[in-house]
Amino acid sequence: MNKIVVVFILLLGLTSASPVQAQMVEVAPGVSVSRKVYPVPANEAPFFNFAVKSDRMKAADDEFVSNMLKVMPDRAAAARRAINAGWSALIGPGDTTTAVKRFNQAYLLDPRESGIYQGFAAVVADRFKDYDFADELFRVAARMNAPSTALSADHGRVMLMAGRPHDAKPLLEKAIRDDPDWAGPRSNLAWATFLMGQVEEACRLVKEVRGRNMDSVTGDLELLKQKAHC
Repeated sequence: MNKIVVVFILLLGLTSASPVQAQMVEVAPGVSVSRKVYPVPANEAPFFNFAVKSDRMKAADDEFVSNMLKVMPDRAAAARRAINAGWSALIGPGDTTTAVKRFNQAYLLDPRESGIYQGFAAVVADRFKDYDFADELFRVAARMNAPSTALSADHGRVMLMAGRPHDAKPLLEKAIRDDPDWAGPRSNLAWATFLMGQVEEACRLVKEVRGRNMDSVTGDLELLKQKAHC
């Protein structure tokens, strides 16, 4: 085969193997995220699935915002109210559909609120298993207004779900500093440490798990002690 043709084929192969960069979309002043679209109705995905809205849809959004601000004129406060409603749907019954609708409503009210991106990240991880986009959204949340003390704990939990204990560990360590009296991040830190191959350290950390919601991690701790032979 002609050498030039061989080189061309190799270069073509290298080109086709290159990762495709996701399109970036500005979602708040100076803040852009990857344009991730999911096979669900627009209001059941973050940022309304990046759908191009018709004039009718825009009018409906404006009417919603106007009605909300009549009740609660402070946009940030109104957004946080919607965020809280989203978390109530997500944490209690695990209703990701309702949760993301509330987070989208909050986004319409004030796209600068951290809780919107944290909520979107949790939905993306739990419903769509898109851990890379969830990671991106958590990192955006850390830069936005009024981040929750639970942000690092949620981020670390999702990194564990993604099989990325090395990424989870520093986040969970921060989560413990942010909220020392919460058993969840302490339990997850012990797991991350174990999954990194640090068995003795994981057993030590198991003994330090304490705080509220201890009953929710008891089963996880017993399993970890069995696997690590603590």
